Amino acid sequence: MAVKKNEVTGEWGFYGTITHKGKVIHRYKKRGGFKRKGEAVKAEQAYRENFDVAKIMRPSLVELVDQFLPFWKTQVKPSTTDQEEKVYKKLIRELGDKDFYDPKVLQAYINVCDKKYSKRYVEKIYFSLTRLFKFAVREEIIEASPMLKVYKDARAGEQKKEMSFFEPDEFKLCLSVIEDPRDRAMFSTLYWMGIRKGEMMGLQWKDIDFKNKTMSISKTVITINRLKENPCTPPKTKNSYRTISMPKSLIKELKDYLKVAKGFACFGPEMFVFGDDKPISAETLRRKNIHYIKEANRRGYDIPEIRIHDFRHSHASYLINNMAQNGFSDFDIAKRLGDTVETIHNVYAHWFKAGDDKIIDFMDNDN
Repeated sequence: MAVKKNEVTGEWGFYGTITHKGKVIHRYKKRGGFKRKGEAVKAEQAYRENFDVAKIMRPSLVELVDQFLPFWKTQVKPSTTDQEEKVYKKLIRELGDKDFYDPKVLQAYINVCDKKYSKRYVEKIYFSLTRLFKFAVREEIIEASPMLKVYKDARAGEQKKEMSFFEPDEFKLCLSVIEDPRDRAMFSTLYWMGIRKGEMMGLQWKDIDFKNKTMSISKTVITINRLKENPCTPPKTKNSYRTISMPKSLIKELKDYLKVAKGFACFGPEMFVFGDDKPISAETLRRKNIHYIKEANRRGYDIPEIRIHDFRHSHASYLINNMAQNGFSDFDIAKRLGDTVETIHNVYAHWFKAGDDKIIDFMDNDN
């Protein structure tokens, strides 16, 4: 530490370095501003006493994420970390040059996210940050997580967006405009099996048993992995492992497409049913869906515009609305969809309520 007089202005200033464990971690310089040497000495002492060594030694957001991800990969399945990495890349882009250890900075960021994104996506960002700082506390990088002082909007009064889905007749109208055998089989699989998009992308011919009329679900594909040598990962949950029966209409569509697929150079048990040696891309699937719905409506069929995931909702709706009169239960539906009964009731509660109303109508009319 040192003080120095500016011979031109006659004012005193100070300069020096701060070390930590024998290493220079910070250099400082204050040019003038003090009339007396003693004032400069006191100012430098105060500067050094107030200097936060711990703050300077904290890793940057990039460095913290790089330390965290190897640990996180030991805690969850690969598909989860792949999706988490996308969130952390976003955080690095948007928070990297800010003091992200400051709760006020984090709160301001979450507030902006709340105005731009869905409740579910904001929760993903919020909990990704929470996990990151929990790790930092565990590694003694910081003493307490700044996320303890950050809240997200519960959006208690927000109306849940109504689910979009196809009724069976609407799906058949959509299917009627599709001529390509692969696309007919692909969208029929989504509708009549209710499997998730990634599960459909991961289907291989070895998973389809025409003799027993079943389809085995044992893997999934996420977009980030599609072009990897092995693009498949384990499915979402242990309940997702399942073998489910196929209806006659789907078997016909798959057999029609199989005749075409056998002519492909890559055809075999390992070939992806709706791809080749690699799964179909999610973007291609999305574009095809939009195209066929637009074509159906151009022909005057007036069907709803639904997303790929809404085919799963459509299947669930179809089953729930028909379970009472056909002798299967919510447990059977959950097993087919690869979910728990609790999840089915949480997601499709309004449809079960409609079924309950029908039960009351029956009881009132029967007495």
